[in-house]
Amino acid sequence: MNRKPLEWSYGLDEKINDYLKFLIENGGPEPSEYEKFISLVNNLKPEEVDDFRERMKPILNDKTLIGHGFIKPYGYPGDFTLINKIYLFEVNSDAKYKNWDLFFQNQPAANAVRNRKDYFMEYCKALISRKANAQVLVLGSGPASDVNEFLTNYLSGKGISFDLIDFDQAAIDFSMKKNKKFNGQISYNRINALRYNSFRLYDLIWSAGLFDYFKDKHFTFLIRKYFNCLSEDGEMVISNFSTKNPTKRLMEVLSDWYLNLRTESDLFRIASDANIDKEMVSVEKEPLGINLFLKIRKN
Repeated sequence: MNRKPLEWSYGLDEKINDYLKFLIENGGPEPSEYEKFISLVNNLKPEEVDDFRERMKPILNDKTLIGHGFIKPYGYPGDFTLINKIYLFEVNSDAKYKNWDLFFQNQPAANAVRNRKDYFMEYCKALISRKANAQVLVLGSGPASDVNEFLTNYLSGKGISFDLIDFDQAAIDFSMKKNKKFNGQISYNRINALRYNSFRLYDLIWSAGLFDYFKDKHFTFLIRKYFNCLSEDGEMVISNFSTKNPTKRLMEVLSDWYLNLRTESDLFRIASDANIDKEMVSVEKEPLGINLFLKIRKN
């Protein structure tokens, strides 16, 4: 296909409209066009966002990952099906939508989500090497694709068990079906993490993609609450998108997807507000530096 994107400059609504029409008619941006499209989105004025979305309507539907985020079929952003598709790098094969999905999947935020999964698997791998019969609690488990991949690739369910917590019954049903062969090692609990009360102690309490939606007061409350659920040498690991997330504007404009981004200092402060000894706290990051991991040790 002979693609010759139109030149445009900011403030020229007609040329921007023509440019968006060109992208939609041609099935989305090619990699060489990513920078131009990202620049357009990043420089939109607040009063231009609604008009921009109106022009993007042909792809803001369940046929694209961007559209899935925008229409929120389960009522909230970043739902379990979207996260599962990010983990698996799923792309719509329809030529009208394929490039939009490739664009989405190649953005730093999506890569950081996959890096987050890899971080989890490496952590669990190290955990079972030093701990027999490890107990793991996952808050906001979503599709549990990370648990599935770990059990499939590393352990086949031996020497570790997972308790999964999610408020969405559809997410629980999805993860139960996905992890059917591991049901002996996985328990499922449909409940809000703010209300769950555990009678067990855990070697790892993990949460990815949940605390990004909490205000600081809820974040602090949950640290205090779940710190008491750690085993003697247990650790809590909480992921949070960084303020350095370069995909922030794309997520907000295209998918109406907002997160509470935080710095490393923010995470240390929140742990301090939860009365955690600073010597028990550290912050790590995945290779892109977009996902931060607040780590809190019991001892």
